[in-house]
Amino acid sequence: MSPRKKAPVVEAPAPQLPLLPESPPALGELVMVVLDRLPPDAELAGPAPTPALIESIRRWGVLEPLLVRAVGGGLDYRNPATLVAGRRRLKAVRVLQAHYRAQLQKISAAHPDTVLNDDTAPGYRAVYERFVAFQRVPVRAISDPEGSLTDNRDAVLAVLTNAVRHDNPVTDFIALAKLLDQLTRQGLTEKQCLSEASLATGMPTGTIKQRLRLLGLSAELQEDFLAGRLGYTVALHASRLGVDSQAVLSDLLDKGEPATLELVKRAKREAVRELQAGLFDGLPGLDPSNPAAAPERDDLESRARFLAEQLADIKMPIMQEAAGVLRDLLATLEEERHGSGD
Repeated sequence: MSPRKKAPVVEAPAPQLPLLPESPPALGELVMVVLDRLPPDAELAGPAPTPALIESIRRWGVLEPLLVRAVGGGLDYRNPATLVAGRRRLKAVRVLQAHYRAQLQKISAAHPDTVLNDDTAPGYRAVYERFVAFQRVPVRAISDPEGSLTDNRDAVLAVLTNAVRHDNPVTDFIALAKLLDQLTRQGLTEKQCLSEASLATGMPTGTIKQRLRLLGLSAELQEDFLAGRLGYTVALHASRLGVDSQAVLSDLLDKGEPATLELVKRAKREAVRELQAGLFDGLPGLDPSNPAAAPERDDLESRARFLAEQLADIKMPIMQEAAGVLRDLLATLEEERHGSGD
């Protein structure tokens, strides 16, 4: 008798950490961190900083520090997953850093082989000091030693900090999508997922539902929204469009059309026109290029029956209604035929 094979050992999945720690995590001291130690802009989701934010930081500096999360007893500034809040502020500082670097290079090019100072290059010192001022940003760390980079507590913190500061639908959308994905994989129903996310973030379930409506956007339109090319209100209206209308909207945006509510309406109209123009393409007897399967034109009853069947396959209310009218007429003709004894 051959030896019995041992059943493979199946390890139980690691327990999911709660979205909220049992006790509030400690908040670290304010430190100034060099920009190069923080994630590059290409790894930071969300739109570019607004001109108003850049101008505010140019005048006043970064008044509210960035927030990072130290997990598992360590802190990796470079990892974008640890940056809880401050992506747009960080991008704004980098814009200013590049601006003043370019000014310094321009001054240096205009005064070659010269020791640069205000005597040799008037205004040099002020530009240099501004350049130095934007080499670092203030950062605070939240200590969460029991946490991990995959527990999605960073998403909870992102929503909470947005609620305290101001509305930030882009970050909310990214964070809530992560949370709902995690909760769904735990086997919770949609209602339970919304309830858990609301308890964790303090955000009303109605607001969560509204943010997550953006999941109905096509991949191209989601990318436009995350990059700031599609505003929140316009994105919400676009999420109600069908696939064809969203494709038209995406094409219009690629052509440089401004993202407005009127453009959303226009995309819907153009998609409907395109659909209507090709509505009967390929249908035998309705498409002139494919007449073979249609009854002869002089057999009107057979043709009406054929047309009703074709229209019934077109999933548009008006076509379904037309098919119903034809069926009713055919039924009336059938009743009259039986009544006359034919």
